[in-house]
Amino acid sequence: MGLAKVKRISIVGNSGAGKSTLSNKLGRSLGLEVFSIDKIYWLPGWNVRDEISYKEIHDELIKSHSWIIDGVGYWEAMEHRIAESNIVIFLDVPVALCKERAEARIKEEELYPNSNIAEGCVYGEIIDLQMKVIDNFHNELRPKLVNYLSRLNSEKVKVVGSLEELNI
Repeated sequence: MGLAKVKRISIVGNSGAGKSTLSNKLGRSLGLEVFSIDKIYWLPGWNVRDEISYKEIHDELIKSHSWIIDGVGYWEAMEHRIAESNIVIFLDVPVALCKERAEARIKEEELYPNSNIAEGCVYGEIIDLQMKVIDNFHNELRPKLVNYLSRLNSEKVKVVGSLEELNI
């Protein structure tokens, strides 16, 4: 994919699409620090951080010279992050696969905490909500995201249906 010189990468997609897996893999191979939007969007107990304090934290992250940031979060902040990115990877993964991965993540949490989410948030506690979030992303947010990304420079946006397509 030619990412060796890329310093700012945004990775977006549905819950369970593989954003964290890809971010961590790219971070290791490119020597870039990885940030998860879920860690700033969510507060303990699945409480949503208010948009003003979220934006303050988010804007500090994107001021850095280099980063990989995965997730969506608040739409306006995501647009700002994407504008500051050298490349945007949209993991456009089928809903069934996202749900399968979400269920696997829930089982993994029984063995060890998920480091890609805020402390005090456990997916096993919200499995029904998690599945609704996946459906909602696909049915409502995905069309908006596809439309938004289609208006950007096509060299900047990479839409992929699986991690294997990236050849990394």
